[in-house]
Parts: sequence; structure tokens; C-alpha cells
Amino acid sequence: MPPSALTIPQKLVSQVLERRPNLSISSLDSSTVTQHPGRTLDLVDSQGDFLARGVADPENDLVRIWTWEEFERLDDAFLARQARQALNWRKQIGLIGQNRVVDSAFRLVHGEGDGVSGITQEALGPYIVQYVYSKGLREWGSRFAEAIADQATKMGLKTEDGKPWPQGILQKVRSRDAAKPGKPTQSVVFGEEPPQKYLVKENGVPFEVHPIAGLNVGLFTDLREHRWRLPRFCHGAEVLNTFAYTGSLSVVAALSGAKRVTSVDLSSGVLKWARANFEHAGLDPEEHRFEASDVGRFLKRALEEGEQYDLIIVDPPTYSAARAASWSMKKDLGQLFRDAVALLAPSGVLFMASNRHQLSAVEFDRQLADALVGLDRKLRLVEKGGLGPDCPTCPQSPEMEYLKVRIFKAVD
Repeated sequence: MPPSALTIPQKLVSQVLERRPNLSISSLDSSTVTQHPGRTLDLVDSQGDFLARGVADPENDLVRIWTWEEFERLDDAFLARQARQALNWRKQIGLIGQNRVVDSAFRLVHGEGDGVSGITQEALGPYIVQYVYSKGLREWGSRFAEAIADQATKMGLKTEDGKPWPQGILQKVRSRDAAKPGKPTQSVVFGEEPPQKYLVKENGVPFEVHPIAGLNVGLFTDLREHRWRLPRFCHGAEVLNTFAYTGSLSVVAALSGAKRVTSVDLSSGVLKWARANFEHAGLDPEEHRFEASDVGRFLKRALEEGEQYDLIIVDPPTYSAARAASWSMKKDLGQLFRDAVALLAPSGVLFMASNRHQLSAVEFDRQLADALVGLDRKLRLVEKGGLGPDCPTCPQSPEMEYLKVRIFKAVD
């Protein structure tokens, strides 16, 4: 199907010329865009002059702009270029070894930062899990998966046991209703289906991933850089990891000489998974503590019992409505921060993270500062962090820099 021309109102032309990768459909006053999800669109000004070329994603109210060059068609050659550039960058930063072996976990494609807004890929050892952010992008995702696999073959990439890499690419649809219980819409778009669960290495440490069962696989690659900077604060420390999920941060802390790690999560199922990750790493989970509890209630109980921790990790989800305990970053962040500060031992370290896209770095810092008002504890900010080099973003879209990490030290 040939591209459909879409006239951009004059007031929005500057946004396109600034090379912002996403444009709101509702701001365009054009109903035709919503009729063909995934269709290629030529964005033109009122004179009919070419501005950019993108893909319609009405499910997310977006035109996803992939190129600003009129000569560049959104075809298989375009997808091949984006795939090649993505692979070459991960090779340049050392995530693909000089021996062309891909055996670790990292972000292989990061949407806008790799020129394909709406598509991300996680390299998980011999397999790739690809996410498309609406049902209308499924066909584009399938074509892009083929491009990645083809470019990997041309680069001679292989798995740890010498097979062509990737062995398979599983595509999941991360649409607005994807968070509902049950298996997400997914399909194998290249090669073979991954196993139900297997081990993947990160920095040489094995972690168990479950690529088939749900939307998330058990290891968040966007936190990889911070995970492996955590050991600086762990030796001999009493560590508390809240919202621990499958325990990847807990494992790193324990491997780094922590005296004891307490992992807290509402789900007993993911804590069982966390215990397995301890065992995979050669750690005895019985030497540590796993608490299936609402984090807010756990913190209050710990305060009442006079507990203190040398390192507290707070990496909450944006939103959770599991069972009777609901959590929202928007309304609960301040109180969570205050409770964690109160549990810090003298000279203790607090690792605070947010992955909420709608929360800017400025607003995140303001909320944390406001939460400290009236407390009798003093903190010093010792480090700021965000996404790693395998998660590139566009300078024109700072809202895509969703990960915000702040590390504080108590001053007593």
C-alpha cells in the first residue's frame, strides 16, 4: 500500500522539523489516520512539501516518525539499515563479543533511539524477545525481526554453542490492554520458539528468564548498568530490596559481600523465582530473607521493630493493583521515600529509582525533596543515573529517558 499524505497544521510543523519522533494524532484534526493502523504516512505542510515519513499508531494516538528524508522509503532496505546500525552499536559498546558470540542479556533495540519508534528488542542469550507497542505494528515488527536476523547472519553472529544467532525471535504486543492477566498476544516471528524458561548470563552471572508465560520475562535489561554498579555499597551491608521481583538486584548484592539481603515483594511466586536465582548464582537462599508482603506494610512494621539497613533499594513499578494492596508512583512515592529514609542506618545508602514515563527527572527530584521536609534525617545525593548506552534516546524527546536513578547517603 503506497504512503498516504497527511497534511500537518502549520502550528505543528516546527515539531516535525525539530525531528521529534512522535506526533499526537489528536492534535492533527484528521480522522483518516485512525482508519489504517500501521499504514505508512507522508507528512506534508500546507503547500504539499514533504516533512517526514512515519507509521500510523492510532491505538497510542501517535504518528511514529521513522525518517525525515524524502528519498528514504519505509521498506525492507530501510529496516535492514536500522537493524545493522543497532547491531553495530551493541558490538561497539562490547555487548557483542569480538568473537561474534552473543551470550548475555541487553537491550538490542530501543525504539526511537534506534530509529524504529514503537519497537524494542531484548537480547536474552540465544533468543530475542521483541515488543511492539500496538497491534497495528505487528506486521512491521515481523519484518523488522527478519531484518535483524538477516543482518546477524551477515555479521556471522553465533550463540555460545556455535549455532547461528538468534535461534528465534518471539514478538509480544505491549498494547494498552497488555497488562491484563493472562498470556499477552505473542507469536514467533523468526526461527524457533524459546523454551518456557532458561538461564541467561549478565556479567557472567546466570539469571532465569521465562520468555513465554507473561509480558515481562523476569530480567529488566534497562537496569543492567546500575545493577553492576551496586557492589560499591554492598560489602558487609545489611541490605533491603523492596519490590524485589525476581531478585536480580538482591543476587548482585549477595554476590558482592552483603551480610544479609532481605527481598520483599507482594508476590510469593516471584520470590520463589528469586530464591531460584540465588541458587543459580551459587548462593544459599537460606542465608538470606524473603518476605512476601506489601512493601508499605513491611516498611511500617520494620520501623516499629527498630530495624535498620545499610543499603535500601527502592525500584517500584509505576502502578500495581495486585490483590488488596494497590500502589501508584504518582500518589505513593513520597511516603515510600520517607519510610525508607527512616530505616537507613547511620551512613546508610538509599538507591531510589523510577521508570514512570510521565514523571520527568525534575518532577522526580522535586517529589523526593518535598518528602524530606520535616524529617530529622539528612541526606546527600551522591549519584544520578539513567538509561545505559544500549538504551539510546532522542535529544528532542527527553520524556523517553524514563529511567531515573538517585543514590543518597545518610549524614548523621
